Amino acid sequence: MKRPCGPLDIISDLPNNIIENILMRLPICDAVGTSILSKKWRYKWLTLPHLVIDNALGKKLLGRQQSAKNELVSAVYQVLLLHKGPIVKFVLEVDELESYSDIDHWINFLSNHDIQEFTLSRAKTEHYKLPSYFFTFLHLRHLKLRGCAFRPPPRFKGFSKLISLQLEDILMDAETFGSLISSCPLLEQLTVSGYIPYDSLEISAPNLKSFSFTGDFGSICFKNTLLLAEVTVALCRVNKNVKHQSSNLIKIGRSLPAVEKLYLEGYFLEFLALGNVPKRLPILFNNLKVLHLDEMDFSNLDEILCSLCLITSSPNLEELRVVAYAGDIARDAVVEYFGTQNLSHHSLKRLQKVKMEEISNFEPELEFIKFILASSPSLEEMEVLRSEDTVGEDERKMWKELMRFRRASPKAEVIYLQ
Repeated sequence: MKRPCGPLDIISDLPNNIIENILMRLPICDAVGTSILSKKWRYKWLTLPHLVIDNALGKKLLGRQQSAKNELVSAVYQVLLLHKGPIVKFVLEVDELESYSDIDHWINFLSNHDIQEFTLSRAKTEHYKLPSYFFTFLHLRHLKLRGCAFRPPPRFKGFSKLISLQLEDILMDAETFGSLISSCPLLEQLTVSGYIPYDSLEISAPNLKSFSFTGDFGSICFKNTLLLAEVTVALCRVNKNVKHQSSNLIKIGRSLPAVEKLYLEGYFLEFLALGNVPKRLPILFNNLKVLHLDEMDFSNLDEILCSLCLITSSPNLEELRVVAYAGDIARDAVVEYFGTQNLSHHSLKRLQKVKMEEISNFEPELEFIKFILASSPSLEEMEVLRSEDTVGEDERKMWKELMRFRRASPKAEVIYLQ
Protein backbone atom coordinates (compact mmCIF):
# COMPACT_ATOMS: atom_id res chain seq x y z
CA MET A 1 0.00 0.00 0.00
CA LYS A 2 1.42 3.35 -1.07
CA ARG A 3 1.92 6.14 1.44
CA PRO A 4 0.39 9.57 0.69
CA CYS A 5 2.76 11.93 -1.06
CA GLY A 6 2.15 14.98 1.16
CA PRO A 7 2.09 15.35 4.93
CA LEU A 8 -1.01 14.14 6.76
CA ASP A 9 -3.36 16.92 7.97
CA ILE A 10 -4.75 15.06 10.97
CA ILE A 11 -6.05 18.16 12.81
CA SER A 12 -8.16 19.40 9.88
CA ASP A 13 -9.92 16.06 9.73
CA LEU A 14 -11.02 16.26 13.37
CA PRO A 15 -14.75 16.73 14.05
CA ASN A 16 -15.88 20.36 13.99
CA ASN A 17 -16.81 20.40 17.68
CA ILE A 18 -13.26 19.36 18.66
CA ILE A 19 -11.71 21.98 16.36
CA GLU A 20 -14.01 24.59 17.86
CA ASN A 21 -12.98 23.48 21.35
CA ILE A 22 -9.30 23.89 20.43
CA LEU A 23 -9.86 27.37 18.97
CA MET A 24 -11.81 28.53 22.02
CA ARG A 25 -8.80 27.72 24.20
CA LEU A 26 -6.52 29.95 22.11
CA PRO A 27 -6.15 33.73 22.53
CA ILE A 28 -8.41 35.42 19.99
CA CYS A 29 -5.46 36.74 17.95
CA ASP A 30 -4.05 33.20 17.64
CA ALA A 31 -7.47 31.82 16.74
CA VAL A 32 -7.77 34.42 13.96
CA GLY A 33 -4.22 33.54 12.87
CA THR A 34 -5.28 29.95 12.08
CA SER A 35 -7.10 31.29 9.01
CA ILE A 36 -3.82 31.27 7.07
CA LEU A 37 -3.13 27.58 7.68
CA SER A 38 -5.22 26.33 4.79
CA LYS A 39 -8.51 26.84 2.96
CA LYS A 40 -10.21 24.53 5.47
CA TRP A 41 -9.16 26.80 8.34
CA ARG A 42 -9.87 30.16 6.69
CA TYR A 43 -13.34 30.61 8.18
CA LYS A 44 -13.17 28.35 11.24
CA TRP A 45 -12.67 31.20 13.74
CA LEU A 46 -15.63 33.17 12.35
CA THR A 47 -18.12 30.86 14.05
CA LEU A 48 -16.54 30.72 17.52
CA PRO A 49 -19.30 31.18 20.14
CA HIS A 50 -16.77 32.46 22.72
CA LEU A 51 -14.92 35.74 22.12
CA VAL A 52 -12.28 36.85 24.63
CA ILE A 53 -10.62 40.27 24.24
CA ASP A 54 -8.27 40.48 27.21
CA ASN A 55 -5.15 42.22 28.49
CA ALA A 56 -2.93 39.62 26.81
CA LEU A 57 -4.24 40.71 23.41
CA GLY A 58 -4.02 44.35 24.47
CA LYS A 59 -0.36 44.03 25.44
CA LYS A 60 0.41 42.17 22.23
CA LEU A 61 -0.99 44.99 20.12
CA LEU A 62 -0.29 47.98 22.34
CA GLY A 63 3.31 46.94 22.89
CA ARG A 64 4.17 47.62 19.27
CA GLN A 65 3.55 51.35 18.90
CA GLN A 66 1.71 54.33 20.35
CA SER A 67 -0.98 54.26 17.65
CA ALA A 68 -1.79 50.63 18.48
CA LYS A 69 -4.85 51.64 20.56
CA ASN A 70 -6.63 52.34 17.28
CA GLU A 71 -5.38 48.99 16.00
CA LEU A 72 -6.88 47.25 19.04
CA VAL A 73 -10.24 48.97 18.56
CA SER A 74 -10.19 48.09 14.85
CA ALA A 75 -9.38 44.47 15.69
CA VAL A 76 -12.42 44.20 17.97
CA TYR A 77 -14.68 45.73 15.29
CA GLN A 78 -13.28 43.31 12.73
CA VAL A 79 -13.83 40.28 14.95
CA LEU A 80 -17.43 41.28 15.65
CA LEU A 81 -18.40 42.32 12.13
CA LEU A 82 -16.92 39.24 10.45
CA HIS A 83 -18.35 36.84 13.01
CA LYS A 84 -21.02 34.40 11.86
CA GLY A 85 -23.39 32.47 14.07
CA PRO A 86 -24.25 32.80 17.75
CA ILE A 87 -22.09 34.49 20.40
CA VAL A 88 -22.81 33.08 23.85
CA LYS A 89 -19.73 34.37 25.70
CA PHE A 90 -18.02 37.74 25.40
CA VAL A 91 -15.11 38.93 27.56
CA LEU A 92 -13.64 42.43 27.35
CA GLU A 93 -10.76 42.90 29.81
CA VAL A 94 -8.42 45.56 28.43
CA ASP A 95 -7.37 48.15 31.02
CA GLU A 96 -5.88 50.53 28.44
CA LEU A 97 -9.12 50.81 26.46
CA GLU A 98 -10.48 54.33 26.98
CA SER A 99 -13.06 54.77 24.23
CA TYR A 100 -16.48 54.51 25.89
CA SER A 101 -18.32 55.12 22.62
CA ASP A 102 -16.70 52.07 21.05
CA ILE A 103 -17.67 49.89 24.02
CA ASP A 104 -21.22 51.22 23.61
CA HIS A 105 -21.23 50.12 19.97
CA TRP A 106 -19.92 46.65 20.82
CA ILE A 107 -22.54 46.12 23.53
CA ASN A 108 -25.22 47.31 21.11
CA PHE A 109 -23.98 44.74 18.56
CA LEU A 110 -24.00 41.99 21.19
CA SER A 111 -27.57 42.83 22.21
CA ASN A 112 -28.68 41.08 19.02
CA HIS A 113 -27.16 37.82 20.31
CA ASP A 114 -28.33 35.61 23.14
CA ILE A 115 -25.32 36.35 25.35
CA GLN A 116 -25.09 33.90 28.26
CA GLU A 117 -21.74 34.94 29.75
CA PHE A 118 -20.54 38.54 29.75
CA THR A 119 -17.44 40.10 31.32
CA LEU A 120 -16.53 43.78 31.19
CA SER A 121 -13.51 44.71 33.28
CA ARG A 122 -11.86 48.12 33.27
CA ALA A 123 -9.25 49.86 35.36
CA LYS A 124 -11.07 52.41 37.49
CA THR A 125 -9.92 55.76 36.07
CA GLU A 126 -13.53 56.77 35.51
CA HIS A 127 -16.54 54.49 35.85
CA TYR A 128 -18.03 53.40 32.53
CA LYS A 129 -21.81 53.90 32.47
CA LEU A 130 -23.47 50.79 31.09
CA PRO A 131 -25.75 51.70 28.16
CA SER A 132 -29.47 50.92 28.21
CA TYR A 133 -29.15 48.07 25.70
CA PHE A 134 -26.89 46.16 28.11
CA PHE A 135 -29.99 45.61 30.23
CA THR A 136 -31.60 43.68 27.34
CA PHE A 137 -29.16 40.76 27.84
CA LEU A 138 -32.01 38.64 29.18
CA HIS A 139 -30.28 35.28 28.57
CA LEU A 140 -27.33 36.06 30.87
CA ARG A 141 -26.25 33.24 33.15
CA HIS A 142 -22.84 34.57 34.23
CA LEU A 143 -22.01 38.27 34.64
CA LYS A 144 -18.78 39.94 35.76
CA LEU A 145 -18.41 43.73 35.90
CA ARG A 146 -15.51 45.88 37.09
CA GLY A 147 -15.18 49.66 37.04
CA CYS A 148 -18.72 50.33 35.78
CA ALA A 149 -21.68 52.52 36.76
CA PHE A 150 -24.81 50.38 37.07
CA ARG A 151 -27.92 52.52 36.55
CA PRO A 152 -30.69 50.43 34.96
CA PRO A 153 -33.65 52.00 33.14
CA PRO A 154 -37.04 51.99 34.95
CA ARG A 155 -38.35 49.15 32.77
CA PHE A 156 -35.51 46.79 33.78
CA LYS A 157 -36.91 43.69 35.50
CA GLY A 158 -33.66 41.91 36.32
CA PHE A 159 -31.78 38.97 34.81
CA SER A 160 -34.14 36.05 35.33
CA LYS A 161 -31.61 33.39 34.21
CA LEU A 162 -28.52 34.70 36.01
CA ILE A 163 -26.61 32.09 38.07
CA SER A 164 -23.40 33.91 39.02
CA LEU A 165 -22.71 37.62 39.53
CA GLN A 166 -19.36 39.28 40.27
CA LEU A 167 -19.23 43.04 40.91
CA GLU A 168 -15.99 44.92 41.57
CA ASP A 169 -15.74 48.70 42.09
CA ILE A 170 -19.25 49.28 40.80
CA LEU A 171 -21.14 52.56 41.20
CA MET A 172 -24.57 51.50 42.40
CA ASP A 173 -26.77 52.66 45.26
CA ALA A 174 -27.99 50.26 47.92
CA GLU A 175 -31.59 50.29 46.68
CA THR A 176 -30.56 49.38 43.14
CA PHE A 177 -28.28 46.65 44.50
CA GLY A 178 -31.05 45.10 46.59
CA SER A 179 -33.50 45.29 43.68
CA LEU A 180 -30.99 43.67 41.30
CA ILE A 181 -30.31 40.73 43.62
CA SER A 182 -33.98 40.10 44.37
CA SER A 183 -34.81 40.16 40.63
CA CYS A 184 -32.35 37.34 39.86
CA PRO A 185 -34.30 34.35 41.26
CA LEU A 186 -31.82 31.69 40.05
CA LEU A 187 -28.71 33.42 41.44
CA GLU A 188 -26.36 30.94 43.17
CA GLN A 189 -23.04 32.81 43.45
CA LEU A 190 -22.60 36.47 44.39
CA THR A 191 -19.27 38.27 44.82
CA VAL A 192 -19.09 41.97 45.63
CA SER A 193 -15.92 43.96 46.25
CA GLY A 194 -15.03 47.63 46.31
CA TYR A 195 -14.92 50.56 48.66
CA ILE A 196 -18.21 52.29 47.91
CA PRO A 197 -19.93 52.38 51.33
CA TYR A 198 -23.52 51.21 51.76
CA ASP A 199 -25.62 52.37 54.71
CA SER A 200 -27.71 49.23 54.50
CA LEU A 201 -27.21 46.11 52.42
CA GLU A 202 -30.01 43.64 51.71
CA ILE A 203 -29.48 40.18 50.19
CA SER A 204 -32.66 38.41 49.10
CA ALA A 205 -31.96 35.38 46.90
CA PRO A 206 -33.77 32.05 47.38
CA ASN A 207 -31.17 29.98 45.46
CA LEU A 208 -28.02 31.72 46.67
CA LYS A 209 -25.36 29.22 47.80
CA SER A 210 -22.18 31.34 47.95
CA PHE A 211 -21.77 34.99 49.02
CA SER A 212 -18.56 37.01 49.26
CA PHE A 213 -18.37 40.69 50.18
CA THR A 214 -15.43 43.07 50.62
CA GLY A 215 -16.23 46.67 51.46
CA ASP A 216 -18.23 48.86 53.85
CA PHE A 217 -21.79 48.78 55.14
CA GLY A 218 -23.65 50.09 58.15
CA SER A 219 -25.89 47.04 58.38
CA ILE A 220 -26.53 43.86 56.42
CA CYS A 221 -29.69 41.81 56.14
CA PHE A 222 -30.10 38.33 54.66
CA LYS A 223 -33.65 37.50 53.55
CA ASN A 224 -34.89 34.29 52.00
CA THR A 225 -31.38 32.77 51.90
CA LEU A 226 -32.22 29.30 53.17
CA LEU A 227 -29.69 27.60 50.83
CA LEU A 228 -26.74 29.88 51.52
CA ALA A 229 -23.87 27.53 52.43
CA GLU A 230 -20.69 29.62 52.12
CA VAL A 231 -20.35 33.19 53.40
CA THR A 232 -17.28 35.43 53.33
CA VAL A 233 -17.50 38.99 54.64
CA ALA A 234 -14.46 41.27 54.84
CA LEU A 235 -15.67 44.50 56.42
CA CYS A 236 -13.26 47.40 55.95
CA ARG A 237 -14.50 49.42 58.91
CA VAL A 238 -17.27 49.53 61.51
CA ASN A 239 -19.62 52.48 61.32
CA LYS A 240 -19.78 53.70 64.90
CA ASN A 241 -22.68 56.05 64.10
CA VAL A 242 -25.14 53.23 63.42
CA LYS A 243 -27.05 52.21 66.55
CA HIS A 244 -27.53 48.47 67.13
CA GLN A 245 -30.36 47.88 69.59
CA SER A 246 -30.27 44.08 69.33
CA SER A 247 -27.52 41.54 68.78
CA ASN A 248 -26.10 41.52 65.24
CA LEU A 249 -24.92 37.97 65.85
CA ILE A 250 -28.45 36.72 66.61
CA LYS A 251 -29.88 38.46 63.53
CA ILE A 252 -27.24 36.93 61.25
CA GLY A 253 -27.59 33.51 62.90
CA ARG A 254 -31.33 33.39 62.29
CA SER A 255 -30.97 34.25 58.60
CA LEU A 256 -28.22 31.70 57.74
CA PRO A 257 -29.60 28.31 58.81
CA ALA A 258 -27.78 26.34 56.08
CA VAL A 259 -24.33 27.94 56.31
CA GLU A 260 -21.49 25.38 56.21
CA LYS A 261 -18.47 27.66 55.76
CA LEU A 262 -18.22 31.05 57.45
CA TYR A 263 -15.26 33.40 56.91
CA LEU A 264 -15.24 36.56 59.06
CA GLU A 265 -12.54 38.97 57.89
CA GLY A 266 -11.54 42.55 58.53
CA TYR A 267 -13.87 44.19 61.06
CA PHE A 268 -16.84 41.87 60.57
CA LEU A 269 -16.29 40.06 63.88
CA GLU A 270 -16.34 43.43 65.65
CA PHE A 271 -19.58 44.23 63.78
CA LEU A 272 -21.19 40.97 64.93
CA ALA A 273 -20.16 41.72 68.51
CA LEU A 274 -22.23 44.93 68.53
CA GLY A 275 -25.40 44.76 70.59
CA ASN A 276 -25.87 42.30 73.41
CA VAL A 277 -23.85 39.13 72.77
CA PRO A 278 -25.65 36.04 74.12
CA LYS A 279 -23.82 33.14 75.74
CA ARG A 280 -25.47 30.82 73.24
CA LEU A 281 -27.50 31.46 70.12
CA PRO A 282 -31.24 30.68 70.27
CA ILE A 283 -30.88 28.92 66.88
CA LEU A 284 -27.76 26.80 66.46
CA PHE A 285 -25.47 26.73 63.43
CA ASN A 286 -26.12 23.01 63.00
CA ASN A 287 -24.58 22.85 59.50
CA LEU A 288 -21.48 24.93 60.16
CA LYS A 289 -18.31 22.89 59.59
CA VAL A 290 -15.65 25.53 58.81
CA LEU A 291 -15.18 28.79 60.73
CA HIS A 292 -12.44 31.35 60.07
CA LEU A 293 -12.03 34.35 62.40
CA ASP A 294 -9.63 36.92 60.98
CA GLU A 295 -8.19 39.79 63.07
CA MET A 296 -9.78 38.55 66.31
CA ASP A 297 -8.90 41.16 68.93
CA PHE A 298 -8.00 39.30 72.11
CA SER A 299 -8.09 42.55 74.09
CA ASN A 300 -11.74 43.13 73.14
CA LEU A 301 -14.03 41.19 75.50
CA ASP A 302 -17.07 41.60 73.21
CA GLU A 303 -15.19 40.01 70.30
CA ILE A 304 -14.07 37.11 72.50
CA LEU A 305 -17.63 36.58 73.77
CA CYS A 306 -18.93 36.70 70.19
CA SER A 307 -16.32 34.17 69.03
CA LEU A 308 -17.04 31.80 71.91
CA CYS A 309 -20.77 32.08 71.23
CA LEU A 310 -20.22 31.24 67.56
CA ILE A 311 -17.99 28.27 68.35
CA THR A 312 -20.13 26.76 71.12
CA SER A 313 -23.31 27.30 69.03
CA SER A 314 -21.86 25.18 66.19
CA PRO A 315 -22.15 21.55 67.37
CA ASN A 316 -20.81 20.10 64.10
CA LEU A 317 -17.81 22.40 63.68
CA GLU A 318 -14.83 20.51 62.21
CA GLU A 319 -12.29 23.20 61.28
CA LEU A 320 -11.38 26.43 63.07
CA ARG A 321 -8.88 29.09 62.00
CA VAL A 322 -8.12 32.17 64.09
CA VAL A 323 -5.82 35.05 63.16
CA ALA A 324 -5.11 36.89 66.42
CA TYR A 325 -4.72 40.57 67.03
CA ALA A 326 -3.47 41.69 70.44
CA GLY A 327 -4.86 45.18 70.89
CA ASP A 328 -5.07 47.17 74.08
CA ILE A 329 -8.78 48.02 74.42
CA ALA A 330 -9.54 46.31 77.74
CA ARG A 331 -6.84 43.75 78.45
CA ASP A 332 -7.54 43.61 82.18
CA ALA A 333 -11.25 42.87 81.64
CA VAL A 334 -10.40 40.01 79.27
CA VAL A 335 -7.86 38.49 81.66
CA GLU A 336 -10.40 38.76 84.47
CA TYR A 337 -13.09 37.08 82.35
CA PHE A 338 -10.95 34.01 81.65
CA GLY A 339 -9.92 33.90 85.29
CA THR A 340 -13.50 33.80 86.58
CA GLN A 341 -15.35 31.78 83.92
CA ASN A 342 -15.61 28.02 83.93
CA LEU A 343 -15.74 26.97 80.27
CA SER A 344 -15.12 23.27 80.90
CA HIS A 345 -18.79 22.34 80.43
CA HIS A 346 -18.58 23.06 76.69
CA SER A 347 -17.75 20.21 74.34
CA LEU A 348 -16.67 20.72 70.75
CA LYS A 349 -17.28 17.10 69.85
CA ARG A 350 -16.51 17.20 66.12
CA LEU A 351 -13.69 19.73 65.99
CA GLN A 352 -10.71 18.06 64.28
CA LYS A 353 -8.40 20.77 62.98
CA VAL A 354 -7.42 24.14 64.48
CA LYS A 355 -5.02 26.76 63.19
CA MET A 356 -4.01 29.69 65.42
CA GLU A 357 -1.99 32.44 63.72
CA GLU A 358 -0.11 35.54 64.96
CA ILE A 359 -0.06 34.17 68.52
CA SER A 360 2.03 36.03 71.09
CA ASN A 361 2.69 35.36 74.75
CA PHE A 362 -0.58 37.17 75.59
CA GLU A 363 -2.62 35.55 78.36
CA PRO A 364 -6.09 35.76 76.69
CA GLU A 365 -4.74 34.05 73.57
CA LEU A 366 -3.25 31.24 75.63
CA GLU A 367 -6.47 30.89 77.66
CA PHE A 368 -8.43 30.57 74.41
CA ILE A 369 -6.07 27.82 73.18
CA LYS A 370 -6.36 26.12 76.56
CA PHE A 371 -10.17 26.14 76.23
CA ILE A 372 -10.07 24.65 72.71
CA LEU A 373 -7.67 21.85 73.70
CA ALA A 374 -9.69 20.95 76.80
CA SER A 375 -13.06 20.96 74.97
CA SER A 376 -12.27 19.04 71.75
CA PRO A 377 -12.30 15.24 72.24
CA SER A 378 -11.91 14.60 68.47
CA LEU A 379 -9.11 17.08 67.84
CA GLU A 380 -6.35 15.72 65.60
CA GLU A 381 -4.14 18.73 64.97
CA MET A 382 -3.60 22.25 66.24
CA GLU A 383 -1.12 24.49 64.44
CA VAL A 384 0.18 27.48 66.39
CA LEU A 385 2.03 30.17 64.42
CA ARG A 386 3.72 32.75 66.59
CA SER A 387 3.77 36.45 65.76
CA GLU A 388 7.00 37.97 64.47
CA ASP A 389 7.63 39.95 67.66
CA THR A 390 7.37 36.89 69.94
CA VAL A 391 11.00 35.83 70.26
CA GLY A 392 13.54 34.79 72.85
CA GLU A 393 12.26 34.28 76.39
CA ASP A 394 8.64 35.09 75.45
CA GLU A 395 8.68 32.38 72.81
CA ARG A 396 10.13 29.79 75.17
CA LYS A 397 7.56 30.63 77.87
CA MET A 398 4.71 30.37 75.39
CA TRP A 399 5.84 27.00 74.05
CA LYS A 400 6.31 25.67 77.60
CA GLU A 401 2.81 26.86 78.54
CA LEU A 402 1.24 25.26 75.45
CA MET A 403 2.76 21.89 76.31
CA ARG A 404 1.25 22.03 79.81
CA PHE A 405 -2.36 22.41 78.66
CA ARG A 406 -4.68 19.43 79.12
CA ARG A 407 -5.93 17.83 75.91
CA ALA A 408 -9.37 16.18 75.73
CA SER A 409 -8.24 14.23 72.68
CA PRO A 410 -5.50 11.61 73.23
CA LYS A 411 -4.48 11.90 69.55
CA ALA A 412 -4.29 15.73 69.46
CA GLU A 413 -0.98 16.99 68.12
CA VAL A 414 0.17 20.56 68.76
CA ILE A 415 2.45 21.81 66.02
CA TYR A 416 4.37 24.99 66.84
CA LEU A 417 5.53 26.97 63.81
CA GLN A 418 7.62 30.12 63.61
